[in-house]
Amino acid sequence: MTIPWYGTAPPPLGTRLELPAVQHELTRVEDGEYAHVVPTAVSMRPVMLPHTSYNELMTATAALLRMLRRTLLESAPTAAGRIDALGADEEMYPLVMNGPAEEDYATSIARPDVMVSSTGPKFVEFNIGSGIGGVVDTALHTAAWVAAFGGPERMPFRAVNPLSVRDDLFVRAVRALDVRPAVAIVGTLRDLGGRPSRYFEIQAESLRRRGLEAEIFEPEDLLDGLGLPGTPRYQLGLRHFTILEWRSHGIDLTPVRAALDAGVHLIASQTAYMIANKKVLGWVSEGQPWMTDQDRAIVDRYLPWTRVVTDRPVERHGRVVPLPNLLLERQEDFVLKPAIGMSGQQVLVGHSCRPETWHAAVTSAVAAEDHIVQERVEPAPCRMEFASEDGCGSYEADVAPVFSPFLFDQRDAGCMVRYLPPGREGVVSIHGHGALSNVALALR
Repeated sequence: MTIPWYGTAPPPLGTRLELPAVQHELTRVEDGEYAHVVPTAVSMRPVMLPHTSYNELMTATAALLRMLRRTLLESAPTAAGRIDALGADEEMYPLVMNGPAEEDYATSIARPDVMVSSTGPKFVEFNIGSGIGGVVDTALHTAAWVAAFGGPERMPFRAVNPLSVRDDLFVRAVRALDVRPAVAIVGTLRDLGGRPSRYFEIQAESLRRRGLEAEIFEPEDLLDGLGLPGTPRYQLGLRHFTILEWRSHGIDLTPVRAALDAGVHLIASQTAYMIANKKVLGWVSEGQPWMTDQDRAIVDRYLPWTRVVTDRPVERHGRVVPLPNLLLERQEDFVLKPAIGMSGQQVLVGHSCRPETWHAAVTSAVAAEDHIVQERVEPAPCRMEFASEDGCGSYEADVAPVFSPFLFDQRDAGCMVRYLPPGREGVVSIHGHGALSNVALALR
């Protein structure tokens, strides 16, 4: 049964176009990030949340992001010290900028992943930095739903375009950094997995509409494109990549390092990806000395029990026990995640994992101290509507959605939603797992 957090009234569909017209609008979303991996099942409405539930997502995101930021920054006074505190490979964080912008833009772009239990939202992960996925896809899907519900004047929800909110962030950065109103988009088509190159151009066009010059640079073309050595043509850039992805492609980061050394500011900064290290989530869950009673109440309400995996005693539900023993005794209660990872890769869910596989993974994680463990969240089902296979109608089915609210420069930037097609179970990820992409919109 759908819980009240999702809303108790039937979804307001009075202004929705006829289903064939809705499908037509959705098929126009063909330049999105996930255009070539969306399964055949098509959602016939967005997730329409009560405004109180939607606002709760954004408020909790901001509060937890503040705590994550403070926890990482106070772990050591320098970037090198913070990397050491994380026990991380310094090669994973090679692009630290000189100057205050490094910390100023560390949490300017964030997208947590949130599951909803019977007691409300639980934040299971924080993706921080401009390499996060879903911005273009969410912007295009949001526009499609606005059209499918008869346009801005007739739609029963409030729609937010994440690209526009991110563009505003860069407009403010131009002023704050006192640089030319121009943004270099630093990325590579190799990250798109065969998806259309227009994915980058959509982002450049959006920036241009805000009065910013914008150009796209592959890493090998970056130095020539910026006019380096010499005074760079662009002093502000959108860092549209992650170190993990570029290392997997064998991409040399030397040109990016040279651009930073020449005074180019890449947003979001390298520190963003330190804060996104899942160990920081474990530190926050375990508690920090500076936390107020209100901070601890927020953590208790919104974070599932999360710990960095090491050979040590921990307290859970009033019981102190060695952490390795707890994980082996209560396998079905936990999810094991690498501290650095993406798209659900190498995530093990205890209740659906063979005991010998779980035992080996826990043993390895304890030895390496490079994982976190998290109490498994039992998702509350949400009723959604899907297109019938014959294309002549629709049907309803329960799904277990993952909500991903975007927060750019502390501003609501929309919310992506993913869920597996009806009847499917497993890791809810689009890449490699076939989850459907949708958006959550706040009802008026």
